[in-house]
Amino acid sequence: MSVTEQQSDLRALNREWLVARVVIIGGLVVAALVVAWFGWLKPTYFTKPQLTPAQLAAQATARAVFQMCSTGVAAAKSFGILPQYGQLSKPVRVGRTDVMGRYVCLANTQVARYVIAVELLCPQTSSRQCVSLYSVIQDDGTPQGTVLYQRQS
Repeated sequence: MSVTEQQSDLRALNREWLVARVVIIGGLVVAALVVAWFGWLKPTYFTKPQLTPAQLAAQATARAVFQMCSTGVAAAKSFGILPQYGQLSKPVRVGRTDVMGRYVCLANTQVARYVIAVELLCPQTSSRQCVSLYSVIQDDGTPQGTVLYQRQS
């Protein structure tokens, strides 16, 4: 075997060892990343978020408020007081009044804002029989606004 053949074989052997080291080290790095991802780090799409009782109660209250205000807006539309393109303000805002069971919701169109007062007659906020429209006031810039509808008690 000549010297040039030995040098050529050594260079080929060095390349093979380099490739073997890259493959082994790369495989170990990939394996470590897979173990870290699936073993220690839990991807968020694998775990369901656990809500506290306070968060569940807040969600239930928000749903009830939305249903109550939606029923009030639907009643105002059916009476012809609120235009058909009127909608609840986003985010849904509700306020309490001095009268127990009476709440106010904000609605709007592109050109006007309305304050809709509803009375909750029973616990089912989605039932139209349980939510009674009390008044609709258009916010026209004056302190009291323009009363468009007020139920006679």
